[in-house]
Amino acid sequence: MDNTLLVACETIRDEVSQALARLGLGYAVHFLEGGLHQSPERLAARLRSVLSEADGVCGRLLLALGWCGGGLESLATGSYETVVPLADDCLTFLMGSPEARREWSAPPTYFLTRGWLRHENSAVREHERVRARFSPETAALINRTIFDGYVRLGLLDTGSYSVEEAEREVAVMARELELDVTVVPADLSWLETLLTGPHDDPSRFMRIPPGSRLSLSRWRPLFSR
Repeated sequence: MDNTLLVACETIRDEVSQALARLGLGYAVHFLEGGLHQSPERLAARLRSVLSEADGVCGRLLLALGWCGGGLESLATGSYETVVPLADDCLTFLMGSPEARREWSAPPTYFLTRGWLRHENSAVREHERVRARFSPETAALINRTIFDGYVRLGLLDTGSYSVEEAEREVAVMARELELDVTVVPADLSWLETLLTGPHDDPSRFMRIPPGSRLSLSRWRPLFSR
């Protein structure tokens, strides 16, 4: 039996589940609650618990997470090798590279997947809560402030959900905020390489020996590209 444990965010469950099935992998998977990326402190606390529970249980731990605002900083690993993709967040991870993220970010784009739309604190849910709480004029002002600077919504087509349904879900928000909706092709090769290896590209993966600590120093180049 493979003693690999995969830890991933609930927001990319669709993509992870499909990739595991396509590759015929039977890894144990622990999905973290969606929205933890919005609170690095809560994410770090949840990961400390998961990493502690994995000690003595698995021989290798794959973290399908990005830097996520610093939630991985200083986490201590156990008696297993840990592999982490060097991505700033899950959206860049699903787009295949930081270069693809930058290319599709012009004009300024707010990226989404169905997993992000499902979460209770997603942009669409927040838009709906503001509309329900305030007058139409005030709600429009608040929502336009939240999305100030963005020109369009970018729906990642990961092949694991109906893009047409997602387009319908964001239609009202896009219309009210005068945002275009663009379908962006995803590239799941980074995710698939995390699952299968090799992990020998130091620009894409960090391999952490047992009993180590994660450090921002390895991610720092991401924010200076």
